Amino acid sequence: MFISQRGIITYAYGASYYLEMAKSLARSLRLHSPNIPRAIVTDRENDKDLLELYDCVINIRDEYGSNVKQKLHVYDYSPFKYTLCIDSDCIAVRDINFIFDDFKGKSFSVAGNVYLQAGDKDTFIDVDDTLKRFNLTKLPRFNGGLYYFEKNDTAKAFFETALELAKDWQKLGISEFRGDGPNDERIFGLAMMLHNQSMFEDNGQMMRTPIGLRGSFNIDAIKGKSTFQKYNQMVSPALVHFACVWGEHPIYHREVAKLKNLEKGSTKQINNSNIFSAIQYKFGYQIAFLRYIAKRVPKNPKYIQARVKKLLIQLPELVKTKYKVEPVQSK
Repeated sequence: MFISQRGIITYAYGASYYLEMAKSLARSLRLHSPNIPRAIVTDRENDKDLLELYDCVINIRDEYGSNVKQKLHVYDYSPFKYTLCIDSDCIAVRDINFIFDDFKGKSFSVAGNVYLQAGDKDTFIDVDDTLKRFNLTKLPRFNGGLYYFEKNDTAKAFFETALELAKDWQKLGISEFRGDGPNDERIFGLAMMLHNQSMFEDNGQMMRTPIGLRGSFNIDAIKGKSTFQKYNQMVSPALVHFACVWGEHPIYHREVAKLKNLEKGSTKQINNSNIFSAIQYKFGYQIAFLRYIAKRVPKNPKYIQARVKKLLIQLPELVKTKYKVEPVQSK
């Protein structure tokens, strides 16, 4: 029995900052897509804000595992016929109903157009071994901040396959994600190929992270603005995914503050004109990285060590890249 035809579902459990991110996501969705029901899987089912912001608060099932292993069970969690699973560190900047329209008819899909092929290297999976093992020619590569699926036999079989693959993730050459279990994106990507499910080319309109930002990062969650250059492509996503370090960026916290003020009916402006604001936006990524490390080192030193090692490898490219993040002026 579905509580609604269309709906979004997200997760927030464990650390309190995930809970706060989920609240910000809900505020943005309520502003731009108020007609789409919202569900959340959480271990804080009695939180009064969640009960007010979400139409359906679902108690997390511990037997499903920890970390992103929970996302492999989203088919069973969802009370909707057509579901968008959105990561809690996303913010909607405009109506997302068009995403349902674009995906309609697909049992499972993601936004993207990049495929890994023989000879390619990937952080989370042994590409050549996987292609050979499953007699495939390519594997989809995408960000898992947005998944779409429908309740039907094909989707059910797809998720069953994903769960089976997850049991043998180490034997399949899938790397550990954040020090706790497999990367869900590569498991879902492999399951997509095994069930003939394809990605959707959204031309940067559905969801994107600022990872790979080049130049200005123009976003205003209230006014519905979101435009930036990601690597070599200009994108204008309806959902901005503040993944990883970006969830600690001053721009994310600025947009969160705007959404909170709007909810309270406050007309208080976000001051971007003082010297401190100029400094924090100029060095936003560095500030975000330090915040990210401070929050996660005590909980997961193994993962942080891996992150620092990766950053040092990427440092020469980062030094060459000029990141110019311009604060949005509030009127």
